[in-house]
Amino acid sequence: MQKEQLSAYIDGEQLSAEFTEALCQDRDLQKSWGNFHLIRSVIRQESDVLLGQDFTNKMAELIEQEEMIVAEPKISQPMPEEIKQSPFSQKLKAWFMPMTQFAVAAGVCLVAVMGMQSFMANNAKEGQDTPVLQTLPFNNSVQEVSYNAPAQSVITPEQIEQKNKRIDSMLQSYELQKRIYADRLNLQNQK
Repeated sequence: MQKEQLSAYIDGEQLSAEFTEALCQDRDLQKSWGNFHLIRSVIRQESDVLLGQDFTNKMAELIEQEEMIVAEPKISQPMPEEIKQSPFSQKLKAWFMPMTQFAVAAGVCLVAVMGMQSFMANNAKEGQDTPVLQTLPFNNSVQEVSYNAPAQSVITPEQIEQKNKRIDSMLQSYELQKRIYADRLNLQNQK
């Protein structure tokens, strides 16, 4: 907080006798005062004393004179082959693979559901002219079936009987094949 006040004081924004007195008494504020003026002088390029004309040459000499210390690693990093063989990575892989498969399956399901909803929404927009449940048939006469089913799609008792006969014959064929193959399996198991 005092450094903000000091900066404002240097800029001439907050001049007060109390702060001037505090500045004269506090060594840290005096040091900050000097640093702020030095920074301002460098920014405004008012002084060549700080950097000098041959600053880059001096800096290069100082860098060359510095002792070079190479840090030795205390623990070496494992190689990729070692990581693949570590028990932790094996457990992680064993846990991660099913989760990845689950995520892919969930993504496919999400796309399927979103696609179906989009498809149904498009169909609903196209069929908005026809009501969902019609109370009067197309020809404005009352029929036996209230859902306005066309006469061709009404199943007659003869058609039901034929379907039942086909289902019975299919079940008989299935039972016969099941017995035949069961006998063959029993003969093979006995050998």
